[in-house]
Amino acid sequence: MIDSLSRVIHTTLLHLRWLSVAVMVIAALASPLLLGPSALMAVLLAYATSIALVNLGLLWLVSSRVARAPSTTAVPWLLSPPAQLGLDLLAWGGYLFLSGGATNPLISLLLPLVAIGALILTPRQAWLLAGAAILIYSVLWAFHMPLHIADFSRAAPLHLFGMWLVFAVSAVLVVGFIVRLSDRIRRRDRELAAAREQAIRDDWLITLGSQAAAVAHALGTPLASLNVLADDLLDDGRLPPELTADVQAMKTQIRRCKETLSQLAARASQAAGGEAQAIAVGDWLRGLLLAWQGRHPAMAVAFDIGQALEKQVVPTDVALEQTLSNLLDNAVKAGASRIRVSAVDDGGMLAVRIKDNGSGMSAAALAAFAQRQPPSSAGGLGVGILLGRAAIERRGGSLEFQQPETGTGALALLRLPLTDGRRVGHGG
Repeated sequence: MIDSLSRVIHTTLLHLRWLSVAVMVIAALASPLLLGPSALMAVLLAYATSIALVNLGLLWLVSSRVARAPSTTAVPWLLSPPAQLGLDLLAWGGYLFLSGGATNPLISLLLPLVAIGALILTPRQAWLLAGAAILIYSVLWAFHMPLHIADFSRAAPLHLFGMWLVFAVSAVLVVGFIVRLSDRIRRRDRELAAAREQAIRDDWLITLGSQAAAVAHALGTPLASLNVLADDLLDDGRLPPELTADVQAMKTQIRRCKETLSQLAARASQAAGGEAQAIAVGDWLRGLLLAWQGRHPAMAVAFDIGQALEKQVVPTDVALEQTLSNLLDNAVKAGASRIRVSAVDDGGMLAVRIKDNGSGMSAAALAAFAQRQPPSSAGGLGVGILLGRAAIERRGGSLEFQQPETGTGALALLRLPLTDGRRVGHGG
């Protein structure tokens, strides 16, 4: 999920408030050493604890909202940057009221909050925040709990030390906020750029799929006419016997073309309809591999389906089946004589390995696949693999290629989420 800019800012403010709490606690613990024994430390520690509890409550509110609606970008008013910076001003105002008011050097910590507000708020909100800080400073000048210093001669050195400490804390506060916020924004920008690139690729795939569906519709009638002509030739007694086998082969290829077009039409209807059918993994894979081997009887295909997969189902559709067929077809095109397919349950995912002993894949084809681009040569992966990869990723899976351990051939790894067959009925 890509965070909205407002969510990035208010989350950063929540985490940065822990620095304010830490400064409050340190100042409270140091008060007996600087001012002498008094009840001030207990009062300030209790106050800092209350601020920490408030921040914990806000963090819980954020996490619960994300858990309920992870995709929402709306931020409630209580968590908005103006409200949070206002809360920080009030928190420091209360702390300073209990510890000397305007005479406490820590009062300068109001200024970094104003600087942060000028960075992230609208001009109107920033001016309002600055006015609130000035008002709090003015009120604390007249109304506060005075500090009692046991050794009054130490007052001036203590005040100077407090000013140095506030400067150091202010520098850490401002730089820490800006660095953290900039890092989050850069990461968000990278995610947005990746999302835009993915959207462009998806648009290209959708366009390609639409064109394929249009081509399938346009070719239906010519193929039907060719099939009728082939039947007429076979029925015609004038056909030379030596041409009968050729016409039969022609009919076989026409039938295969029609099956491919039917699969394209089915893929388009499934893309429009949404949900895929759940099918038993073992039956699905065995049926698909046996059907493919029937079309390539000369190819030696060995497959091993894990026993645990007999009780699992996988959301499948024509696009997934066509992807597996394309992977096997690529092995044939690469000159393979043996193909081994293994399928196991890998942590709730169907992991299918397809290994062949062909010539393997070129570096250009691997690079094109990694960049989600169409192949640059006829020996590439093919558009069908790219479309299949998109279908797999829509189902929460993945498709990748690796170099086999033997160094020859190709190795394809396909992963799809599994579902317990006892909770989802088997599809037909």
